[in-house]
Amino acid sequence: MRDPLVPGPRQPPGWRDRLLTVVRRHNWRGFVTLYDLLKPLAGRRSLRVVTRYGSQFFLTPWDSVDTHVINEGFYESEVLEAVRPHLGPDAVLWVVGANFGLHAVTAKWLHPEARVVAFEPSPAMAARILENCELNGVTLDLHACALAERNAMLPFFANASGNPGMSTLHPVDRFTYDQRFQVAAFSAAEIVDRGFAPAPTAMILDVEGAETEVLRGFGPHLRSPDLRVLVFEAPNDFLAAPEPADLHALLQDAGFTLQILERREHTGHALSNFVGHRR
Repeated sequence: MRDPLVPGPRQPPGWRDRLLTVVRRHNWRGFVTLYDLLKPLAGRRSLRVVTRYGSQFFLTPWDSVDTHVINEGFYESEVLEAVRPHLGPDAVLWVVGANFGLHAVTAKWLHPEARVVAFEPSPAMAARILENCELNGVTLDLHACALAERNAMLPFFANASGNPGMSTLHPVDRFTYDQRFQVAAFSAAEIVDRGFAPAPTAMILDVEGAETEVLRGFGPHLRSPDLRVLVFEAPNDFLAAPEPADLHALLQDAGFTLQILERREHTGHALSNFVGHRR
């Protein structure tokens, strides 16, 4: 649990952020006008918002995940709750595809004794992670790279706004991306074996279709009994009709028992979050 001796946010959100958050959360008319009217003369235009867990983030009210956090206090909290029982003093949590740091920073805020390692290849999102760490007075290990089956330079497709969480190494057909650039990708085995990060005891995987490649990159580390819990995203009927089949087989061969996570916010779509526990 949160250690009161660990410094938290330097100060609560100001009146502007509190007012705009309430207006946005209740979907009252006039938000855009009020937002523009209260635009600071200099500096950022995003909102400083407190989540239901007490962590704070700078959020953009036009982006999908940010809007969920503003309106409901968090986004996919079932993911965080699935790993929290495993975040003791010796825990190492990997958050792969950390976006702006919602789960990674909040996990460190709630469990400062755990070590949190975040992987995020988007420079814009990596910068937001560092900013949100400073805002919450926490420190985590940030790797501004992608994880893949093997070491490589790979094309990365990113969105600058709207839904940056859809940024991926695996572009979706008929979906438009704002940016395309090369990123460094490493296998998880390379990261661990060369001592760049300790092997995870818990993991959150949100890599927009690259789950199988990322997990293959762990090699024998995926079967380590120290890795006790793994949360990932897959089609809603993944347990009844295993697809991708190679992902399902990989997890079962590694000794994980799979279970779907019930959504806690209004975030339902074609994919669900699943958790794998050691048998």
